[in-house]
Order: sequence, then structure tokens, then C-alpha cells
Amino acid sequence: MTMRLRLIGGLLLLFAAAAPRPAFPQVPAPAETFFAPPSMQHAALSPSGRWLGALVSVPGRRISFEAIDLDGKLPPRTVEASPTDDVAWFEWFDDDWVLFVLQDTEQLRHVVRGPGLLAMRRDGRDARQLIARGNRDMPDGALPPGHVYLGRGAPGSMELIMGRPRYDAAGEFMYMTLLAYDIATQQSRRIHEDAPRAEGWMFDPQGRPRLILQRDDQQLRYLWADADGARVGPWREIAAMPMMEPAWTPAYIDADGRLFVTTQGPQGMELRRFDFAKGRPAAEAVLATPGFSGGVAALRTRPDGRVIGVKLALDAPTTEWFVPALRELQDRVDARWPGRVNVISGRPPEQPQRVLVFSYADNDPGQFLLYQPQQDKWQLLGSVRPDIQPQQMARMVLERIRARDGRELPLWVTRLPGPVDKPRPAVVVVHGGPFLRGASWAWRAEAQFLASRGYVVIEPEFRGSTGWGDAHYRAGWKQWGGTMIDDITDALRHVVNAGIADPKRVCVMGSSYGGYATLMSLVKEPDLYRCGIAHAAVTDLRHRFEIPWSDLDLLGRRVVLPLTMGDLHDDAAMFVTQSPLEQVQRIKAPVLLLHGDDDLRVPVQNGERMRDALKKAGKQVEWVLYPDEGHGFSRPANELDYWRRVETFLSRHLQ
Repeated sequence: MTMRLRLIGGLLLLFAAAAPRPAFPQVPAPAETFFAPPSMQHAALSPSGRWLGALVSVPGRRISFEAIDLDGKLPPRTVEASPTDDVAWFEWFDDDWVLFVLQDTEQLRHVVRGPGLLAMRRDGRDARQLIARGNRDMPDGALPPGHVYLGRGAPGSMELIMGRPRYDAAGEFMYMTLLAYDIATQQSRRIHEDAPRAEGWMFDPQGRPRLILQRDDQQLRYLWADADGARVGPWREIAAMPMMEPAWTPAYIDADGRLFVTTQGPQGMELRRFDFAKGRPAAEAVLATPGFSGGVAALRTRPDGRVIGVKLALDAPTTEWFVPALRELQDRVDARWPGRVNVISGRPPEQPQRVLVFSYADNDPGQFLLYQPQQDKWQLLGSVRPDIQPQQMARMVLERIRARDGRELPLWVTRLPGPVDKPRPAVVVVHGGPFLRGASWAWRAEAQFLASRGYVVIEPEFRGSTGWGDAHYRAGWKQWGGTMIDDITDALRHVVNAGIADPKRVCVMGSSYGGYATLMSLVKEPDLYRCGIAHAAVTDLRHRFEIPWSDLDLLGRRVVLPLTMGDLHDDAAMFVTQSPLEQVQRIKAPVLLLHGDDDLRVPVQNGERMRDALKKAGKQVEWVLYPDEGHGFSRPANELDYWRRVETFLSRHLQ
């Protein structure tokens, strides 16, 4: 198959450098403009295309679900969940029924309520709880909390496939059993009880489990079953691979029952059909993404489940359509809105009457547009953030530079457009994880907020980051405080040498691993930074193994951490030199240290011990504790407080 992958961000590099400098307001927009709930954050057409569903927010109200009749025969209906809950996600089950989950952003630590799962008719009638949100709130017919929604049942039925996790006496996850849950009757039944115990399941378009995952400390095992009508089995093992070095990863099962998998080569991802006769992925790739190694999400028609395209992660999300008519449709949309990411929503038929398009750019949070291809008619449905003025926003470019050892290093730079008349103060933002991808080409509130204050924003995809090739990811193993930190330094020096950033006015900041990297950068390069901002930071690598109340499971402590971070005993000396808590004497710059009191990923003791050590060493440190917050921010007021503190701290030390 010939690829037509569209790289967006890189193409804008010259444009961003050559664009005239717009007249920017003397007073930048307040933090609320960047971080308040979006006015419209998700939209989707119903299967027939008649109904538009959207999540909308109005100041002073909760995020609600809105259903609009695009034929104009019925008035819009707005459904709010409750005075304390936002609608956090929804999915059309059919034209009549909608599935959704809720979120309480003001939840207190002693109130344990999950998102649950609810079904509701599009006009708000007949709402029913499918998965309860807490043990004290168990409506009739609801499954207990902890169940998870896995997918749809057989085409034409009202059934959903639910998973029930099973745990051992120590609370460690063991395997998951399956249930079919009928939305109409709210009755559930166990299904596929004769299947082997599995940690994960993959279903075909008919809702039948065909691939299961089993895992232990050493291996991943995949078992496959053929299907004949509703009958599935027998199960047979098709692969056993090292848990941390799998040869392939399942992607999807198509309507013909074929399994497709992704392989990760040194240069990027490849999608291949699995050859059952040979017991391995086929030699010929269906498609490849050189330079990128993200996953694949299949787009299917309803109800037959035919795969009509896949979503890919390049510099920006990209759709590769397998149907010529839909490729042509994408080309028409891209021609109308050039230089932007234009996402055709849902699973349109080959000759759609209506198409929902989400169009965005690095300087524009995006608009939801309705397109009628036969009339070539466009209609604006809503904007994500109407108060954002794209002409006043910064531009984001992707570069691929060389680290000091020659490794290719992806680097995002966000700054206000126009010629560089003088170097500007800079903020190096380090992503968390660390084994995640940091950014994609899009409008991003954090980077835009900092750029609007006059800072050049530098975001390196240091080794260990995923999405940039398997070799880049594995190069970060056991390098938390080593070459991963060197990559951050090399990225900064590249921007400084380009004359864009002022080497005397640089701050480094981040959350989670980014907070750890902030502190280690201040340790390793004490003369390079004027300040550091560390949120939810790991401060002692040994603590990751020792804290029993962290949400890191036993398998993570026993297998993943020793391989990717280091062995607690064999690498004991490295853990001392690469733990900021043990190196506070080397830090010269002032530190803003913030932590959530309910953080289970990186417990608050990390921050408290670092605060005390910095004070004892006579260093400048500001400490902020957020009660009732975990590893991130669930409360909008706390997120706003965080960014206001960041703004004040940066202004004090960089201006």
C-alpha cells in the first residue's frame, strides 16, 4: 500500500520563521483563558449522521452533554449529570442510546467514587447506571464498581462486553472474566467461561474474544481461537515473548477474522498481517511510519466492522484511509483547511451526507465543523476555546538535532512568531513518564501560556521517550539521571546556540519524571539554570521500590523498574548519584516544589523529604501542598493556582 503520510509541524518551520510579527497585546490573556474547561471539548455524529452529540461547558455550570437534531425537526437537548459531576466522556451506542461516564472534580479523599458507566436516551430520558460509581451507591441492575467496559456485543444486540478484574489476597491483579450486559434489561451473564484465564482480551467485530493475553514475570503469551458462529475455540498459543521486549503487539482483528499486529524496528512502526501458518508477522508491511513508532487505532464501519482506515501518531495524529472515496474526501477537507490537522470524526460511509471535522493547528485549539460534501457546504458548530486569538498565539516546530553522542534527538520549540531580534528567556519543560511521548503538533495550553508570557518553550523528546523508534526508547533504560538528563541539556544548548534563547535566563520545570529531571538538571548543571519548578517529583530512586502504599504494582517493582530504572542492589551506587535527595548540596538555583497530598504514584514523602533537605542545606525553596489532589490536578481551581504560581516564580527569576 502506498503511504501518503502528512507531516504537519515540520512543514511550518520556514513559515513560522518568516511570518511577520503580529501586534501582541501588552497584557497577555489571564490563566483562565488557557486552563478553564473548554467550551466544546468533544463531539460525534450518531451512526445515521442525523444527531450531533457534544460535551459543552458554560461558566459557572458543569460540563454537560448536548444532543442536536441536524435535520432541525426537534429542539436541542442539554443533559447535566448532577450539581457535582461533569460528563467526562460519551459514545453513541446507536441513534437512540448514548453511553457516558462522569467525573467529580471536587471529590474529597474520603469519598471513593469512580467514573462508572451510564446509558441514557439522547433526550435525557431513561438514564440508567450500568457500572456503579461506589459501593455505597448501588442502583438496581448496576454492576459493582471495578467492572470495566471492554466493547460492544454481537451486532444487532443491546449487549456490552464487561470485564470483571480478579485480585489475589494481596490485592494484586490476576486475571479478568467476561460478562455480557444488556442495556435494555440490565441483566448480565457470564460468557466464555471455558476460555483460559487472561489479563487482556481482543475481540472481533462480532464481539467474540479471539485473542487473549497472559503474562508473568518473564513472558507475554498470546493465545488465539478460531470462531464458528457464536462458538469460539479451541485456544492455542501463537506466541511467547519476553515481557519487556515483545517482537510484536496486537493492533486489531478485521471483519474477515485476520489479526494485524505492529512491529517496532529501529526506524519506526510497521503494520503487518499475522501469518498463522508461519507463526509470525508477515514479511510485507501493510504500512510503515519511518521516524515514528506510535500505535494504530482501527476505524470500522457499522455493523459489519470492516476496517476502512487507521489512525496513526506522526508529528500530529494522521488518518490513513483504506477506501479510495474516503481518501479523496480527506484530500478535499485538507485542501479547504491547509496547514492544519483535519480529523474526520467517526466512521463515515463512502458517500456521506454529513461529515464532522475537527480542525486545529499549533496556534488554534480547534473548531468543530459540519461538512456536506454533496453541496460542498461548511458550517461552524463550535470552537474549543473561543477566547483564544490564533494570530496572537505561538508557533510550534519539530526539529531533529544530534545529542552529544550522535543520537538523533527530537525537539519541540514553541515561541511567538517573527524574526529573532534578541535571545529571549526560556523555559525547558520536561515531560513525565518518562517512557511516554511528550508532545504532538497541536495547540497546547501549557506551552502557549508560557510563550504568551514571552518565554521560548523547549521540550526535548529525550531518549527513553516513546513514539520515536524502538532504539530511542530502549536507549533510556537505566538512564533516568544519566544520558536522559544530558539530552535535556543538549536540547537547551542547541536553542541557545541558534540565538533564540538567552543562556542567562533559563528555568527548567516538569511534573512526575519531569519534576525529577528538573531537580537532576539543577544538580548536574548548576550554572545553567536560574530556577527550577518541580511538581510531583521523584526525589529518591530507592523510594520507588520501598513505598508499599504507592499504586505501582508488584510486577512493576519486581520486573519493570529493575530493567528500566535500575536494580536496587546492583545499581545501589548509581541510585545515590542519580537521586536529587542525595545531591542537594550541588543545587544553586531557587526551587519551587509542589506536591499533591494524595499522590499514590509518587507519594508526598518524596516532596517533603526534598523540601527538608533543601532547607537544611540552606537552599532557596518554596513548598506548596495541594490537599485532596493526587498525581495530577483534578480540581480546576488548583490547576489555576499552580499556573499562577509558575507565572509569578518565573517572572521573579527570569525577567
